[in-house]
Amino acid sequence: MRRLFPILLLIGFFAAACDENTVEIPEKQSGVSMLLTPLRSANALNDPDNLVDEYAIVNLHVFLANPGTATITNKFINQAFTSANDTTILNSQWVTLPLDPSTLTNKDIYVIANCDDVASLNAVQTVSDIQALKTPQATAAAGLTTARGLPMYGQFLNANLITSTTANPLTVMLTRTCAKMRVTLTFTGASYIGSNNTFAIENAAAYTYYVKNDTFKIATSNLVNYPQMTFTQNTAQQFQAITYVYESLQLPRLHLYTTLNGTPTEFIASANFPLPVRNYLYDIQIQILPQLAAAGAPVARSNNANTAWTAIVTVGTEDPAIFSNICHP
Repeated sequence: MRRLFPILLLIGFFAAACDENTVEIPEKQSGVSMLLTPLRSANALNDPDNLVDEYAIVNLHVFLANPGTATITNKFINQAFTSANDTTILNSQWVTLPLDPSTLTNKDIYVIANCDDVASLNAVQTVSDIQALKTPQATAAAGLTTARGLPMYGQFLNANLITSTTANPLTVMLTRTCAKMRVTLTFTGASYIGSNNTFAIENAAAYTYYVKNDTFKIATSNLVNYPQMTFTQNTAQQFQAITYVYESLQLPRLHLYTTLNGTPTEFIASANFPLPVRNYLYDIQIQILPQLAAAGAPVARSNNANTAWTAIVTVGTEDPAIFSNICHP
């Protein structure tokens, strides 16, 4: 019995040490932690933009500068990251920069996502160099797709890096540099549903800048036509397609192609079409009517003597856009 007491005392001490109310050992800081969260689309109709691929971060680049200064002090090209919430739509990502927080002060943080131009990224020395970075080129053959991730940009100025641990990460919001256009085509009569339904965006910006530039305008000769998009049939009389367009101060046009009663027909939206703004969702509703519209309504008429078609497009709560109409033999 004399030996039993010390053993029981040791067991009691061990149980107390394991009690959940004891003081936890502080987490070891392995670097500066950030949580990167892509912003959802802004739109007047409150219609959620919820495609997972639109929020995908394929590659990531982080730049640091002393607050209010132009010189980049640290840059991390193709910085490693891990998913913070695979099951949610936002695709937030964890990033840990290999820096000792105890040696840092506040920093301005600039983040660029989904940029494959590594040479230009490596050449960045100043904040002006970041502002000059252009998004990938869009062409008639290669528009904007989610395959390599949609270009995004975010910043956090005068951020406190000293307290940025995995338990208390900085949150940097990322904004897509392009607008999303969801085009819905409806044939209002079951007896004249068009076939081969496609559309294309004409005279749109071939690129923009990762950092928002409210004066961005490129020469007319550099405007491009985005690839022709094929509608997916939702119902017997309704079709839908999605495309992404870079923001700029140019006003693009929409070309709608359909075959009505065997006649290939092209409608062109040439007025009141939305000016693309980054990260906005535009719901574009197009209706094809079998008869002429009422007086004063936008009218686009086929020159086929046997038909009289009307196309009306609305964008959100804006006024209807005016279509001109071309029939192809």
